[in-house]
Amino acid sequence: MGEEKEVFIKVRGVNKQFEGKTVLKDINLDIKEMEPLGLLGKSGAGKSVLLRMLRGTDEYAPDSGEIIFRLAYCPSCTWIEGPSRVGEKCPKCGTEFEFKEVNFWQDTSMKRTMKSAIAIMLQRSFALYSDEGVIWNVTEALERARYPKSKRMKKAYEILESVKMLHRVNMPDTRDLSGGEKQRMVLARQLALAPILLLADEPTGTLDHETAKVVHRALIETTRGGTTFLVTSHWPYVIRELTEETAWFDKGEIVEYGPTDEVVTHFEAQVGEIERDDYKKFGDPMIRIENLKKYYLSASRGVVKAVDDVSFEVNENEIFGVVGHSGAGKTSLMRIVSHLDPGSGGSAWIRVGDRWYEASKEDAGTFIEHGVIVGGTTDWKSHFVGVLHQEYSLIPKLTTWENLTHGIGLDMPEDLATMKVNFMLKGVGFEEEEIAEILPKTHDELSVGEKQRILIAQLLMKEPNIAVLDEPTGTMDPVTKKYVGETIIKARENLGTTFVIVTHDLDFAEKVCDRVAKMENGKIIEIEDLRSG
Repeated sequence: MGEEKEVFIKVRGVNKQFEGKTVLKDINLDIKEMEPLGLLGKSGAGKSVLLRMLRGTDEYAPDSGEIIFRLAYCPSCTWIEGPSRVGEKCPKCGTEFEFKEVNFWQDTSMKRTMKSAIAIMLQRSFALYSDEGVIWNVTEALERARYPKSKRMKKAYEILESVKMLHRVNMPDTRDLSGGEKQRMVLARQLALAPILLLADEPTGTLDHETAKVVHRALIETTRGGTTFLVTSHWPYVIRELTEETAWFDKGEIVEYGPTDEVVTHFEAQVGEIERDDYKKFGDPMIRIENLKKYYLSASRGVVKAVDDVSFEVNENEIFGVVGHSGAGKTSLMRIVSHLDPGSGGSAWIRVGDRWYEASKEDAGTFIEHGVIVGGTTDWKSHFVGVLHQEYSLIPKLTTWENLTHGIGLDMPEDLATMKVNFMLKGVGFEEEEIAEILPKTHDELSVGEKQRILIAQLLMKEPNIAVLDEPTGTMDPVTKKYVGETIIKARENLGTTFVIVTHDLDFAEKVCDRVAKMENGKIIEIEDLRSG
């Protein structure tokens, strides 16, 4: 069958619309067996739609066009492998594999068979049994894959070693895992299914670079075991590390296809840099952290010093960054400053006018007036500090318009609300035409990047004096990230907002923030001043 045998999946003339909007237009691709393919593009470009179509998700059936799988097929037990296995013996029953072409969306019987051999990792999805242990999560997946019971434990250990998770093998439940560890466990479960095709949708979008590299190495290893994988990302470095060929998607079309280095270089050229301002109007301190501590007990790790004797100040109108790898303690610090969790020692103070409120205490009503600590209320927090958490989402049943107005209790005439909504959405990078399209959409109809930009607009609608953003660019493409960075800078200038940005993305922090505190093992090891002059 010559070189044609290398082609595993043919995508021919595929089109797809949702509610009249084209999300895929005349897509043609040859996906080669065991050759990682990258799908690169902005959020909403159509990458994830194609992945779900290849997975066989019912609502993503193509409106026209075909997806053809070329398989090694066992006529006796229906086991399937990639086409390079044609002529070999089936590992299940010993029958010789035959070559078979399957029109994926037309042959419903084969589609059902094939779906069990296609695995998918969805972005921002930690599909684990959180009440069960690390090893159980892998052996359960092996059981579903009909892996021999006598060999499951050994295989589970091999898989956990491949994703660098053996150090957590005795953990009784997965809730104590960090975000990066959970992502590796999701990958471990998918690898346990022994898929012939692994679809990874933004697999490391919210991870720091060091943690991402561990996941990337495990993904690369999958091709050596006979698995073909596709990865979507808007991060050029992810596509460069993982793939040799890349398709660049934009507005539902493939605008360029070829060697990864060439395609990524062209993609990066159209992104541009965040435009920094030379802001000088800093006020007095708004946040004062003094010897702050946050310790807790973990069943597997003993005493964890999430925040360990940290001190710093944030000035009025400053954009202050807190940067660190997964598990460095930055989110724990953010939660104390935002009065979501109490500290274990030290203090975190927030200035409201001339009063300093102690955010690190459970009641947080304590404040200092004229140098004397007195009692008070927690009313200051609801309208003074705004928080955008990494796990926050829009209210699913509300439209974008409703989420930005009624959903946050906005009380103003509709015409003024309309002006404000449009202003904020333009500020996070939406064009007039896009705004008209997204306003009537609900949560499920928006891309991940669109949701994140709307969440930031929602926070700014409340005009907080202090805005705390936890991983604001975790799943954003570089173009959207640039919009958001410039939005934060403009919001500081136009609204006088003070920002605290908690992120693993040092590059973003250094382009947007005035100062950056670098955290490691619960401590601040350096505060870098990026202001000019």
